Amino acid sequence: MRYFIFASVGILLLLTGCQPTKPRHLTPASHHLSTDTLLLTANCPLPTAHCQLPTFFSSSTFEKTLFKASMDVREHHLTGLMFIKKIRDPGSGIRDLSTGTAYSSVDAGVKYRIVFSNEFGMTYFDLEIGSDSLHIHYCFEPLNKNALWKILETDFRLLLTTEEVSGHMKSYIQDETNYLACRQKQGNIVRWDLYTCEGDTLVEVRGKSNLADQAHIAFNGYQQGFPSRIIIFNPFIKLNLSLSLLSIN
Repeated sequence: MRYFIFASVGILLLLTGCQPTKPRHLTPASHHLSTDTLLLTANCPLPTAHCQLPTFFSSSTFEKTLFKASMDVREHHLTGLMFIKKIRDPGSGIRDLSTGTAYSSVDAGVKYRIVFSNEFGMTYFDLEIGSDSLHIHYCFEPLNKNALWKILETDFRLLLTTEEVSGHMKSYIQDETNYLACRQKQGNIVRWDLYTCEGDTLVEVRGKSNLADQAHIAFNGYQQGFPSRIIIFNPFIKLNLSLSLLSIN
């Protein structure tokens, strides 16, 4: 009886908390290749080279940004400001190709400082995340749960692209949207990037390392190459983090 109860709870979690990270209705991009190596779908050329990182946060031009933020998780509803800043190791940097050293789109010496606080200065959390590290400087006690932080760590790693993307990249065309969908590995995370038909605008990132930490990140309202609105959703715990751009440097 006890086994039946546990099994029933497990099935319920799978049905209610699990949504596929892999986009639906995909056709391998190779089926759309023309003789000039452009992806052709609905008369829209998609250069395969655009299925690459870095993204806006991991690009060499990004320094810091401020968002108006709201986060819903379980019974908690938090609003305020989220500050994201790139922190560089003085001895690090993307190496010049002329030296013969392999190019890396993600600098291993780069970390990001993320501070989420309300309008009155009360801090919800303050963390620093790098390619192989996560340091929580402070966390509001009701949020200070290991399970929650494992999920938030995956969310922020996908958003900021903290690790070099490796492994064989596979590209597809999503039938109903004509989006270019790219599957890659980011550390231990299976990552999907969806680009517009032109291949130059990232509209969605999906990824997970396990059932519980799967994330769906949507980008829209681009202004000079940077999204003015970002929404992060975790279906397992119904976490919803909404970011609206206030300033960027």
